[in-house]
Amino acid sequence: MPTSTYDLISSNVLSSSSSSITLSSIPATYRDLVLVMDLLAFDNSQYSAQVRANNDSGSNYFDVFMRGNGGSGISSNATVGAFRVINAATTTEKAFTIFHFIDYSATDKHKTALQRTGAPSASDTGVYLMHHRWANTAAISSLSISTAFGQFAAGSSFYLYGIVS
Repeated sequence: MPTSTYDLISSNVLSSSSSSITLSSIPATYRDLVLVMDLLAFDNSQYSAQVRANNDSGSNYFDVFMRGNGGSGISSNATVGAFRVINAATTTEKAFTIFHFIDYSATDKHKTALQRTGAPSASDTGVYLMHHRWANTAAISSLSISTAFGQFAAGSSFYLYGIVS
């Protein structure tokens, strides 16, 4: 039987609404991290989520994104205070997002992440692909996930996996 390459480090399915969740004490024993989120909004307002490494809120996060919806596409870049999750979840449709943090425990380079997100709302259908850079050489030991406004609804899920070297 083949050996699994993904180890579950942490899982959290919200039993009540919350505006943030922190995954802490991430071991430095894996090559990469994969964060899988299935987000649902608490009220009728749509929101975007953000992920911060080691609780760093400085303007040292950079991203480039593109979106396609089968008919048109857009692209952009930004300097911001977190890894952005562009899409907006709704109260009835979950927003599914996967982050792949590359060499998260290396201390000799900036951290990079690749993100794939499906936008669930009728006004924003499509798929987002993003490349993120956190201009910091510290190993990632915690990830804080929060909403820009609003709350994650009960049933929103967060899974963190380590990829075995």
